[in-house]
Amino acid sequence: MTIPDPVTTPELRLSLEAPARLALDEPLIALARLAAAGPVTTSSRLNLIESDLSVVVTGPGAHPVRAIWPYPVDSGLRRVTLAAGEVLEGGVLLLAGSGRKPLFPTAGPYELVAEFSPTPATTVTAQPVTVIREDPAEAEDQARALADPGVIGSLMSVSVSQPAADALAGPVSTTPTGRLLAALAAGDPAGIREAAAALAKVAGPVAPATTAAAVLPPGLFPGDERLAAVAAVLAAQDDDGRAAALLAERPWRPPAR
Repeated sequence: MTIPDPVTTPELRLSLEAPARLALDEPLIALARLAAAGPVTTSSRLNLIESDLSVVVTGPGAHPVRAIWPYPVDSGLRRVTLAAGEVLEGGVLLLAGSGRKPLFPTAGPYELVAEFSPTPATTVTAQPVTVIREDPAEAEDQARALADPGVIGSLMSVSVSQPAADALAGPVSTTPTGRLLAALAAGDPAGIREAAAALAKVAGPVAPATTAAAVLPPGLFPGDERLAAVAAVLAAQDDDGRAAALLAERPWRPPAR
């Protein structure tokens, strides 16, 4: 028996949330959100790694560049049904384009446009958002480290290559987001818990959940101890369950306003 593909409807809306301003020494983690105004069945692969989501970046005086993942995964389709008012959220690490070239080579305004395929035959597009990347005041080493192909490869493969080890332990780890990404790459649960707690202290529990989901999509890495370490730290702070939903790739219903 052939099972038909689920039908999606125009009730699905995609948005991309990113900081309005961010120094070049800080890795840019965006949050992708699918919102449903009615029952919708959609792919749940809301991440760059599995190719259903893409983000095009246009910098000052430059041609559009598509954010890529150096290690794409040909995984099976995962689906989720969103009820009216529910959302699905995923993390997006915007770091590299083709050839592991940095997406943000210089300071200035960058326009980000996200697209997502809820089914193989359909696409939804988010409204553009603008991020102004700023020169770091005293962090040139960190900014240079994030442009290094070896560092880019390590952060996006969630593993440590020896040529990048010193940069991950040093310059990359000087910002809260960079510290968590480096800890996830190193795979040390204690270091991950400490870094997740530090990021949550300055940015709230959703920030470390989004960062972890950006490089370890929960549906692709079910039961991963690194995700479990982040979840354990955030459990006591996650009053509305949003961080837990992010770390489980499941729908979440925002509180009524």
